[in-house]
Amino acid sequence: MPKLPKDVVADPRHDEVLRLLTTHLTPLWEGGRHRVPTVPLTPALARDLRAATTARHAVQGLEHVTAKLAAEQKGLDMARDRLPSAPPSARVSRLLLLANDGSTRFYRDCDALLGRYPERLIACRLDVGGAALGEALLGMEKLVRCVLVSDKAYVARVLLALVPTAP
Repeated sequence: MPKLPKDVVADPRHDEVLRLLTTHLTPLWEGGRHRVPTVPLTPALARDLRAATTARHAVQGLEHVTAKLAAEQKGLDMARDRLPSAPPSARVSRLLLLANDGSTRFYRDCDALLGRYPERLIACRLDVGGAALGEALLGMEKLVRCVLVSDKAYVARVLLALVPTAP
């Protein structure tokens, strides 16, 4: 697993987040190469996903997610070509959250994305279907099967929302 964002590493919940992301993993589909955790869609997680969406740091839909990751990679490749001596960042900076009712093809395509961007992308399957994810994310009936959180600060917020805060 790549290194988590610095804001997660510095948080007291880091070990719990890491445990959640590395235990009870299952492949995205029957022939999948990447194993991901299934996590609950808690009110805190829904709140932080809505905040990322409102701030335009979250993208919905597999086509939009794929295009965004490809465009970002193109920019990273250009920057690396200009400064080849600069060390690449090996920290997670993107989080893909998936509904639990996608098709095999959908999960196969998500699995391919995880293989294409392993240094900066991790995924979690949510314990809800696309309709419930759309309702939680947008406050209205809309099918949402995947959400990419595309800002490292929001990725940290969402990852930390996966575990409860201390009382």
